[in-house]
Amino acid sequence: YLMLEGGTRTQLANGIKDTPDAFYKRLTDPKNPEMRKNEKNLARAYADILPGCQVWLEERGVKFSDKSFTKSGFDTQHPGQYHHVLWHEPGEPKVRPIPGGYMVGMGFMIPLRKYYEGKGGKILFKHKLLDVYRDASGRVVGARIDNEGKIINVRAKKAVVLAGGSWKANKKLRKLTDPRFGEDMFSSGYPYVKSDGSAILAGLRAGAMYIADRGQDRGHMRRKFGTSRYDWNKNSKYGRPGIECDGMRWAQIIFTNKNGDRFIKEVDKTDLGGYWFYDLALEQPGQIIWTIFDDKTAKKNRWSVKEPICEKGYAFSAPTLEELAKTTGQPNLVKTVARYNKFVDAKKDEDFDKPADMLTTKIEQGPFYAVRCVLGVHNLTGGLHINEHGQVLDLNGEVIEGLYAAGETTGGLFHSAAPRCMATGRLAGQWIASH
Repeated sequence: YLMLEGGTRTQLANGIKDTPDAFYKRLTDPKNPEMRKNEKNLARAYADILPGCQVWLEERGVKFSDKSFTKSGFDTQHPGQYHHVLWHEPGEPKVRPIPGGYMVGMGFMIPLRKYYEGKGGKILFKHKLLDVYRDASGRVVGARIDNEGKIINVRAKKAVVLAGGSWKANKKLRKLTDPRFGEDMFSSGYPYVKSDGSAILAGLRAGAMYIADRGQDRGHMRRKFGTSRYDWNKNSKYGRPGIECDGMRWAQIIFTNKNGDRFIKEVDKTDLGGYWFYDLALEQPGQIIWTIFDDKTAKKNRWSVKEPICEKGYAFSAPTLEELAKTTGQPNLVKTVARYNKFVDAKKDEDFDKPADMLTTKIEQGPFYAVRCVLGVHNLTGGLHINEHGQVLDLNGEVIEGLYAAGETTGGLFHSAAPRCMATGRLAGQWIASH
């Protein structure tokens, strides 16, 4: 699914009035903490080009569903209007059926690959960028590439475009975005994709300026339940999907840390009074968080803690709370659950002020379950400084001739990841082709 805005064909078909100007105002809204730091020249170019990206994709073989469209977001971490890419098979990621097929990234990538290769383009798999070359004048003229230990030098006819993603899988560099990112936090896309920041580092070595990440936690982080893999289906060789635990389901569970203590009111909202889930979750010992529930809740939600749903070592069950506490190493769990059950009876949470309408379910019917809530790094927006044409800028704000960047390799713009990759890539491509 793609978060496209500014007056797309699907928006108009669904009665949504939007324009590039209105989209630009949202991208630079001073009251929006996620948007107000966007660079205005880049936001203007982005707002102008993104609305036409739907037709641009369709001209290259991508199909969109005319029968399904998300107008107001999927959940607290996915707000916005999402256009559903239509594909005939589910693929390996999380299965999302829609009328006529499936909503999956394959429907986006495979048609584009076929179109590109049909035009004579070549995609070199297992080739990793190491560096770029500059001539005596400072112009970037080529790239140094590693092909499984073999070094290849490629001369650029017109330009080099750095589009190697962010450094969300680089456990040291990602701390530049948030020093709270722990060593054990997964990165979305892993193990199929490991965004180590190699393209950003190549740009920095060429003299580029780095723009600090200006995004917010909602885009930066994700959580999974019972798995350390992000959105793979149960039949994939890449991982386990885990259980779906969001929204009103939080009325049926509690979160505990490695000691078995609650640490937050279980309400799935982005604002819990100046903080939200991640702010407290990241501060727990070892960033180990358990989701605790009983058999009644498991059956109600059709949750399974066994493979291939949950990953081995990330979900446990036991006939009694005492045994579950011992298995998971939570010394205070029994006491914590007993205290919480009293809050449910009284409809008053004396510890964390969980609202009465969320105090609906006691944890009392065995077997009992403990499922790890695993934190991950998702969409980072720090990267190389570019102008509205995708040209990379140096420490003085001057263009590095011959060097461009796109997508999550760039900084200065916060928006949904896939559209940002596509639109900034188009901006760079159009400028290169016409100059």
